[in-house]
Amino acid sequence: TEGLGKLPKVVLTSLHGSEAEIYLYGGCITSWKVGNKDLLFVRPDAVFNGQKPISGGVPHCFPQFGPGAIQQHGFARNMNWSIVDFEDVEGNPVLTLELKDGPYSHSMWDFSFQALYKVILNSKSLSTELRITNTDKKPFSFSSALHTYFRASVTGATVKGLKDCKTLNKDPDPSNPLEGKEEREVISFPGFVDCVYLDAPTELQLDNGLGDTI
Repeated sequence: TEGLGKLPKVVLTSLHGSEAEIYLYGGCITSWKVGNKDLLFVRPDAVFNGQKPISGGVPHCFPQFGPGAIQQHGFARNMNWSIVDFEDVEGNPVLTLELKDGPYSHSMWDFSFQALYKVILNSKSLSTELRITNTDKKPFSFSSALHTYFRASVTGATVKGLKDCKTLNKDPDPSNPLEGKEEREVISFPGFVDCVYLDAPTELQLDNGLGDTI
């Protein structure tokens, strides 16, 4: 269907009461509703013009996270993805998007690749799988991430599951982070936080302060 800025988007609806919206520009999930509550957040100043990444939801970082040799967070979040497969699994939609290299990606990262991004919507969960295939004749290395924006109350939000992890605190000096160890069972955010957790477990628990645990 047509989304904001006339950009094409896909609306996924589960028979079990959940819904998600994905823009083909950037392969960006902009909404995930369980019941009538949207668990994701899109910034009020987000631009839907196909010229810059969508600020919010679940944007891609590929083939680079953060600053580096190419533009911040890479190029996958500001290229058009295409639909290559759709399934219905017991009333739950499964969508697969594809991104391939082109003149724009080659202008900053001269490799051929295929990225397949599978989004699985269940009654109370949203699962994603990103598979990168090297279609070039030379090897390459990459990093990837989903830079998720969750809807939350800053003063009420907490995270569990990071106790005993090694930390790199980038506040107050991002270029010289302080090493430490997380001692708290429940992490809250009383002020500005910029902290990296090393060797984090595969499952964390976010209480968004709005009555939802993710």
